[in-house]
Amino acid sequence: MTHRGKIATIFQPWPQGNTPQSAPRMPLMPPKSRTLHWSPRTWKLFTGCCGNPRTTLPRGHRGRFFYVFFQITLSSLVAPTMWLSVALLNGNFYECAMSGTNSPSLLRWICKGKPKECWEELYKVSCGKTSMTPSDNEELKLSLQAQSQILGWCLICAASFLSLLTICYARCRSKVSYLQLSFLKMYTQKEKKQLENTFLDYANRLSERNLKCFFENKRPDVFPMPAFAAWEAASELHSFNRSQQHYSSLHRVVEDGLELSPEDEETTMGLMDTSHNG
Repeated sequence: MTHRGKIATIFQPWPQGNTPQSAPRMPLMPPKSRTLHWSPRTWKLFTGCCGNPRTTLPRGHRGRFFYVFFQITLSSLVAPTMWLSVALLNGNFYECAMSGTNSPSLLRWICKGKPKECWEELYKVSCGKTSMTPSDNEELKLSLQAQSQILGWCLICAASFLSLLTICYARCRSKVSYLQLSFLKMYTQKEKKQLENTFLDYANRLSERNLKCFFENKRPDVFPMPAFAAWEAASELHSFNRSQQHYSSLHRVVEDGLELSPEDEETTMGLMDTSHNG
C-alpha cells in the first residue's frame, strides 16, 4: 500500500490477508502536550502553586487561575486541530482508518449500494487487492476520501467559529478600551524581551563576580538583587485593575512596592533557611 504526502509516516501497510483488530488512531496528545510543554505561561501558572498557592490564587482573583488555564488549553488545541484537519483533507489516513473498521453500523454506511465483497474485503480497499472490479474499488476509495475532506472542512469551520466566538466574548468582557488593550499587549512583549536581556546581563555579571572572587580568593562586593518576596510578587498572575494602571505584576511591584503579609514573611524565611542549609 502506498501513501502520498506526510501522512504516509503515520502507519505501516497491513499484511496481506490479515484484518487489523482496530483502525489506526490519530496521535492527538503529543502535539497538544508539546504545545503545553513549550508555553512559558504554563510554567508561570504552575510554578510554586503547591508551596505557595498565593502566587496562582491571589486574593480577590481566585478565578484568574482557571481563566488563564482555559486560555492556555484553548491555545494548545490549535496545533493538533490544524494537524488533524490537514490529515483529513489529505484523505489517506481516514481511508485506511475506515477501511479497517469492524463496526457493523459503519460497514452498512460505507458499503451501502456497493457489491457484497465490500463487506468482506473492505480492509483491502486501500491496497487495491479486493476482488471487486477496479472501477468499484476506485469509487469506494474516492467516496472515503470525499468523506474525509468533508470532515476536514467541517473541523476547520467549527474551530474557526469557536475561535472567533471566544475572541469576541473576551473582547466584549474586556475592562479596557481597544487602544489601551493594544498598549498592554505591546508593553507585555517589550517587558518580556527586556526582562530576558536583563536576566542575561545580571547572570553574566554575577557569575563573573563569583568566579573572579573564587580564583582571587577574596570576599565579593555587595551585588544588588531583588528580595525573595519581590520575586514571588512579580511572578503572581496579573489581573488588570482600572483604579491602578499596572500592566504587569512586575509593574505593580515597582510602583507600589512590597506589602509583606505573614505568609510572605514565612515563605521568605523558609527560602533563606534553605539557601543557608544548602
